Amino acid sequence: TKATRAYQNWITNSIATNKPYDQVARERIGAQGYSAPARNFYYISELTTPDVLMPELIRLFMGRRIECAQCHSHPFEAWSHNQYWGLAAFFAGYTEVRESTLIVDVLGGGHVDQPRDMMVMNPRTKEKVEPAFLDGTKLPPSEWMDPRMHLAKWLTSHPYFAEATVNRLWSFFFGRGIVEPVDDFRSTNPPTHPELLRALAKDFKDSGYDLKRLMRTIVQSRTYQLSATPNASNKEDKIDYSHALARPLEAAVLLDAITSVTGVPEKFELHPLAGGGDAPLGTRAMQMIADICPSQFMDDFGRSTRRALPAGSPQPNLLEALHMMAGPAYNAKISGEGGRLDGLLRKKATDDQILEEFYIATLMRPPTTEEKSGLLKFLDQRSSRREETLAGLVWAILNSREFAYNH
Repeated sequence: TKATRAYQNWITNSIATNKPYDQVARERIGAQGYSAPARNFYYISELTTPDVLMPELIRLFMGRRIECAQCHSHPFEAWSHNQYWGLAAFFAGYTEVRESTLIVDVLGGGHVDQPRDMMVMNPRTKEKVEPAFLDGTKLPPSEWMDPRMHLAKWLTSHPYFAEATVNRLWSFFFGRGIVEPVDDFRSTNPPTHPELLRALAKDFKDSGYDLKRLMRTIVQSRTYQLSATPNASNKEDKIDYSHALARPLEAAVLLDAITSVTGVPEKFELHPLAGGGDAPLGTRAMQMIADICPSQFMDDFGRSTRRALPAGSPQPNLLEALHMMAGPAYNAKISGEGGRLDGLLRKKATDDQILEEFYIATLMRPPTTEEKSGLLKFLDQRSSRREETLAGLVWAILNSREFAYNH
C-alpha cells in the first residue's frame, strides 16, 4: 500500500542519510498527520490502545518490559502501577482516521469528532490518569496539544535509550545482546559486560546518536573479527565472546543467496492493495516488504511481519525442513532452465569444473583437496543420471551450515 511504501521509504532514507537515531525515534513516537512515520506505525488494530502502545515503545526504545505493572506494581522491579498508567496516558489523545491514515494526538478534545475528555482510566482505582513521566512529573495541560512528542523528547534523553540501542545493535552482529533478551533489562538480568555497555552507550550519545559510527566501532573491533571455530578452552563459551557464534541467515538474505547461486530469479507476486501482479524479474527478497509481498518461504524462515517486536533469534522448525526437502527454492531453482547448473551442463563442463564453480559461488572458496577427491569419487560411483546427481550435490551444499549460517 502507499502507506507501507511511505513508511519504508522514510526508514530507508533515514538510514541512508545517517539521520541521528534520537531524531528517528522522536519522529516515530510523536508521528502525526500524514507524515511518513505516521502512515504505518499505528496501523495494526491490536496496537491502538494506550495500554498496548506504550509498553511496546518502552521495550523498543528503552529495553525494559513494563507490562507486569499494568495490573499491579512489579513484585521484583522498580516499576509501579502508577508509573505504567502515567506513561500510558500520553497516548490517550491518539486518534487515527483510517480512511486517510491521518494521525491526530490531542488530549482534552480539540478536533472534529473527538470527545472533549480524552483521558486514560486506571482500571484498579477507576480514576482518570494524566500523563506523567517516570519520576512522577505530570505533563502540564498547556502541553496537551502534542503529548506524545513530549514523551519522545523525554525518552530519547533518558540514559536507557542509548543503552537499549547499543545493546540491540550489538545483538545484530553477535547473535546475542550484552543484555539478553535485548529488551529485558532488569536487576535480575544484568549485562554480561557492564563496562562495555556503558562505554558504547556513552560513545553513541557523545557522537550525536550516530548509528553508522556505532556499527563501524563494533565491526572494527577484535571481538567481532574472531573466528567462529572454537578451541578446547572456549568451546563451551556462550557469553564472553571468545569466538563468534554462528547464526542462521535472515530469511530474505538466504533466499537472495540461493537465487544468486542457482542463477534462477525469484518471482514475487505483489499484494492486490499494492497494485497486484508480479514484481519486476530480478527484484531481490531484501527489497520486498511483508505487507505488500506474500512469501511462504520467507514467512516460514522467520521474516518479521513488523506486527510485533521480534522475540529471540529464529529457531529451526519443521516448515524449514519441508522447504529444504521439497520446496521450489531448494529444488526447482537448482536445475531450473537457464540457471547456473543448466548453463554448465549445456557447455559440457566437467564434474571438476562444476564442483569448483558451485563451491566458489556458495562458500566463496574452492573445495579442499580432500573434499574434491571425495566428491568426484562419489559422482563417479553414482549410477543415476548425471544431471540429477549434480543437482543433489548442489542441494547438499545449499543445505550446509557453512552456506546457510553467518559465521
